[in-house]
Amino acid sequence: ISALGARFARPDPSARFRRAESDNSDRSTVGSADGGTPRARISLLEPKRSTSVGIVENKLRGALGGKPLRDAILEVDEALLTQDTLKMALSAVPTTAEQAQLLAFQGEPSTLDRPEQLLRSLCGIPRLEGRILAMMFKAQLEPDMDELLQQVDSLKAACEAVQGSAELQALMQIVLHIGNALNAGTTRGNAAGFRPSALLKLAEHKAADKKTTLLHYTVEVVQTNAPKVRRVTALLPTLAQASRVSLEELRAKSADLARGMDQVERELTALEEAAEKEEERREALHREAMEAWSAAKEQRDEARRRHREGRAAARASEGGGGGGGGCGEGGEDGGGDGGG
Repeated sequence: ISALGARFARPDPSARFRRAESDNSDRSTVGSADGGTPRARISLLEPKRSTSVGIVENKLRGALGGKPLRDAILEVDEALLTQDTLKMALSAVPTTAEQAQLLAFQGEPSTLDRPEQLLRSLCGIPRLEGRILAMMFKAQLEPDMDELLQQVDSLKAACEAVQGSAELQALMQIVLHIGNALNAGTTRGNAAGFRPSALLKLAEHKAADKKTTLLHYTVEVVQTNAPKVRRVTALLPTLAQASRVSLEELRAKSADLARGMDQVERELTALEEAAEKEEERREALHREAMEAWSAAKEQRDEARRRHREGRAAARASEGGGGGGGGCGEGGEDGGGDGGG
């Protein structure tokens, strides 16, 4: 009856929801030791967390080709640990509470549900989250640096083109003369220069016909008096490429790279410190082993010395007893002879 009930009982909706579609029976049950009714796998995580980790676990098995995630992380397998795979692994990092709960489990690990098995296998990796973040930074460093340097090169080329353009300088001089002519007799007249933002006002100031702007007039002056200045348009492709670069995004990317470098440096420092501690531990074990060996050697030498002394004493005792017996026998013989 119990076997029939276990086989035909209505499944728990929450358990069915937590199972992956590709391996329902495999994830939810495990064979019994006697080959009887399968036992339900043990779930320790919250249902929502178990579901999300189960989805990640299925994707990771496909991405890693069956290789355990723990092995791939410890080996820093860059061929398998792509940026997307590392993001999935980062979402599966067990929390402190989950680690305590999983490590406190005293049963057979194979009886745990797959999400629990995955998280439990990761509990023993020191600085797991930091390692994954460092590997993510390394995997993305080259494309990020290429993009950043391209943007910097665009800005640099635009700055050099603007600073080295004689036509642009002449155009700015013409604009300055026109502005001083319009502002003659005022406090703004006879200016030595202007801000680049003032160029936008050229299209705002209109003549009496309400159609011609100061920008139109500037173009007429250039075409009439300085036609060579029109070659300033050769700057447009370079400036257009640089105009698409956002300084705020550039600063943000630079800050992200700096934080990533700091993360890698922290991880390397932690690994060096762990290696130093491991070396110190090995040296301490070596010293203890040598001290124990020296003590054992002294005890062995002392045992050998006592053994030699015991054997010598035994031989001396045996030799002394034999000599005394011979004298007694001689005395008895002598006594016999005298009687005769």
